[in-house]
Amino acid sequence: MAFPDEMDAQTPSIGYMPGHLTWKFGEQLQAIGFELLNTGISGQVFQDRQMLTGDSPLAGNALGQLAAKALLAEVEQK
Repeated sequence: MAFPDEMDAQTPSIGYMPGHLTWKFGEQLQAIGFELLNTGISGQVFQDRQMLTGDSPLAGNALGQLAAKALLAEVEQK
């Protein structure tokens, strides 16, 4: 799970991270060709082939459910 750059900037003030990141994760992903869909902090999850993403800690449960479904689908194919 990766937070949107906007949320990463806030995590030190809420105690989640000890300090600010030296680079923005979202910017780096875009630089190598990723299209970011999770722009807000609402709990959204997405699957693109084998890449599963969630937009924030609010996505934790939904991301776990999505991962379980993806894993079961993969096992059924074998």
